[in-house]
Amino acid sequence: MIEMQPRSDAQLLRDYSELGKESAFAEIVTRHTDLVYSAALRQVYSPDLARDVTQSVFTDLARKARSLSAGLNAEASLVGWLYRATRFAARDLYRNETRRTQRERLAMEQLQPESESTPDWNQLSASLDDAMSDLDEFDREAILLRYFKNNDLRTVGAVLGISDDAAQKRVSRALERLREIFAKRGVTVGASGLAVVISANAVQAAPAGLALAISTAATLTGTTLATTTVTATKAIAMTALQKTIVTATIAVLAGAGIYESRKASQLRRQVQTLEHQQAPLAEQIQQLKIERNAARDHAAASVQLNGINKNSNAELLKLRGEVGLLRRQNQTLTQALATQQKAGEIQSPDNGFGTLGKFLSSENTGDAGNNTAEDLLRTFIWAIRENRIDRLEQLGAPLPSPDAAIDETGTSYLEMFKIIQKVFTNSAGFRLSSKANADNPEYEVRLDAVPLQANEFMKGFHISVFLKQTTDGWIFVAPPQ
Repeated sequence: MIEMQPRSDAQLLRDYSELGKESAFAEIVTRHTDLVYSAALRQVYSPDLARDVTQSVFTDLARKARSLSAGLNAEASLVGWLYRATRFAARDLYRNETRRTQRERLAMEQLQPESESTPDWNQLSASLDDAMSDLDEFDREAILLRYFKNNDLRTVGAVLGISDDAAQKRVSRALERLREIFAKRGVTVGASGLAVVISANAVQAAPAGLALAISTAATLTGTTLATTTVTATKAIAMTALQKTIVTATIAVLAGAGIYESRKASQLRRQVQTLEHQQAPLAEQIQQLKIERNAARDHAAASVQLNGINKNSNAELLKLRGEVGLLRRQNQTLTQALATQQKAGEIQSPDNGFGTLGKFLSSENTGDAGNNTAEDLLRTFIWAIRENRIDRLEQLGAPLPSPDAAIDETGTSYLEMFKIIQKVFTNSAGFRLSSKANADNPEYEVRLDAVPLQANEFMKGFHISVFLKQTTDGWIFVAPPQ
């Protein structure tokens, strides 16, 4: 059976703003009227004024539907926006009556008995919205979805775009921060007790028919804004007059209101007791959900691992083929080098050079010192490849200034050094030949580079150096003038 998921707040708001679906806006109002009305009631302490605030918030939502929906992702919730809008609307609407509401709240708190097992809701409600405003946006959203709307952790995670476990951690962390904020305000409460009392009391049922009235009025506002603005101005004026009448009447009905409040408090305590009794069952259900999700994730991971193993086997076969190809190439290169070495042994150069070291492999180079002429050449090749200018100077190599031109084309010594370094790095080895200088006890050695592979740049490349034997070994000398 296919489970149909309800459309998100963002999708409903787009249906209303772009397609004009009034039923979509009515669905948003139905979902969140209790939340907005309860938040307004906590701040204005009057059902009539809470109705005015609730209608104002949803009217504002209808007016801003197009611009607001453009910035929301497909699964976004309007809970955070509605909560903030309710706070601002309640503050503006009730700013002039703050002093009177404070006196009423103090009178009710004096008559309200404190609960021994759970925090006093009246004590918390007085500063709940201020404490909520001190939370950052992500923590506030998590608290609203979990305890104000009483969603399960899966729904909270889906709205926030995180996993069930991550949603549980975020809600717990946000609840702990809210408890710390209350502690700074002088209200001591445990995290578990705070969660219970908020879930039981934070959202109260709005008066019957309020959602229908609001959706009708707000929809009318979205389609005929100019006319509704005039009507709203008149309604606000009428509301102000009603406030004056209500203010005069409250003084007479304060006793009856306090009595009703005490009865409501007793009912709330009974609800809290039932919540405590149901808490273990809820925890068991949550644990079962977590175990079910873990088993599902494990099964998905097993399927994914099987796919990875199949891909790994294919990759292994591919690598084996490449290794075999490299081995054949290496064997061919070795045979070519042996052929070149053999050719160097039997070749008699036309320039009269004698054979010094036959073939010198690049793999057999390094800092070999200078005890013999061949050791000096091994060290020379290594120093060029590793850019060890200091070592060349120690061996007596006559190095000109880096900017000095070394030929008629203006090529500098530094440019030529880089070219030689590139050739040496890409050579499999060098064929060596030499001849003695008749006037001086020096040798001119010619190094013919053997490239690793066919390379027109390195074709026929060679370099000549001049060596001399001393009591401290062989060294480089400057070429004769």
